[in-house]
Amino acid sequence: MKLEGNALIERLKQDEVKTASFTAADQSTINLDDLFDFVTKTLKQGDLVSAEIIISGDEPIHLRLESNLINLPLRYVNGISKIVINEPEKDVNLYMIVESPYVSHSKLRIDYAASVATYLDDFDSVATKIAAYFDEKINLINEQEQAQAAEAADETAQTDGDA
Repeated sequence: MKLEGNALIERLKQDEVKTASFTAADQSTINLDDLFDFVTKTLKQGDLVSAEIIISGDEPIHLRLESNLINLPLRYVNGISKIVINEPEKDVNLYMIVESPYVSHSKLRIDYAASVATYLDDFDSVATKIAAYFDEKINLINEQEQAQAAEAADETAQTDGDA
């Protein structure tokens, strides 16, 4: 799948992105099959895709796959437009996006998965890479969340001890 920058901008402005959202009650019930099925079907049709799994909780975690020319979430239409305007035709890529207060200071992490062509041609290895990436980021989020909770508990204990 290839696109010129201006064609991408036009598709984004016309809201020509196929989207889907799936929910997991918690981290133990994540099912990537539905996400992969939707993404694969959409990309085979030549459409742009934004599909996510939302893991419920006090601070929901968003795991998303998006096709784009650059590593920005598709919702950043203005930023994307400034970067890709008048770009020649090039491969559309698939990006892995994680959103959580505990994934980074910006609460957003985005990384390259593969070109759309590679995803479609070698699905098994790219799907394995994506699954491992999401596992790694969920573990990082859990560690950060636990560290912050422990830090807050320490501060509360110190404050109580000072009284």
